[in-house]
Amino acid sequence: MHPGLSTLTATDEPLQRATSELIVDLREVVGLRVTEEDTPGTGHKGGMNDLVIALGGPSVVAGVVTVVRLWLSRDRRRSLIVRSARPGEEPVWIEITGDNIAERTVHETVQRLLGAPDPLDRASELDPGPGSDSDLDPANG
Repeated sequence: MHPGLSTLTATDEPLQRATSELIVDLREVVGLRVTEEDTPGTGHKGGMNDLVIALGGPSVVAGVVTVVRLWLSRDRRRSLIVRSARPGEEPVWIEITGDNIAERTVHETVQRLLGAPDPLDRASELDPGPGSDSDLDPANG
């Protein structure tokens, strides 16, 4: 995760305070591991702070969704660039912003990063898609 706040840079105090707030909130999620890594930033002095989190079971994911949604909703200029990296797969990058953030948006983002189907998306269960048995017209046998 890479927190952002409008056009501010990583060295600007308001973004540093907001990032610290996010770290404190994430560390309160039981079972979540949160670490900070300095990564070299192109065109910046020093590194940028990235938050690395290790998601566990469903309750941890739910806790992260809640924290991220609340953190983003505190200021509509806030954003998070989230990257998922799994061995043998291309990384997935997603940016979510605080502008009209909804819990479902954050939940869907986390599910996409995890590569899992969204359990809140019941449409796939209701519409099995083309070629399924439900496409057969019983009148046509």
